[in-house]
Amino acid sequence: MITKKYGWGGWKMPIFNLNDPDYCEFGCPVCINARKGNTFAKFIQRIALAVTFGGCPWGRARKMKYGVEPDEQIPQ
Repeated sequence: MITKKYGWGGWKMPIFNLNDPDYCEFGCPVCINARKGNTFAKFIQRIALAVTFGGCPWGRARKMKYGVEPDEQIPQ
């Protein structure tokens, strides 16, 4: 699988492509670190999931493509 590169270490969001599930998987610094186990990132992600009722647009696109929530690993 080819991973996409996102500017500024992922902080430059693809705001004109809200249906890009790969941003959540490979670019979002909060989601990537939360899935790796960073407790602060998990805390921020839990707040975002609660406030947005299921995640940001990229997290929802990831759920549609891979079938898992933004805070879950993709099954192998």
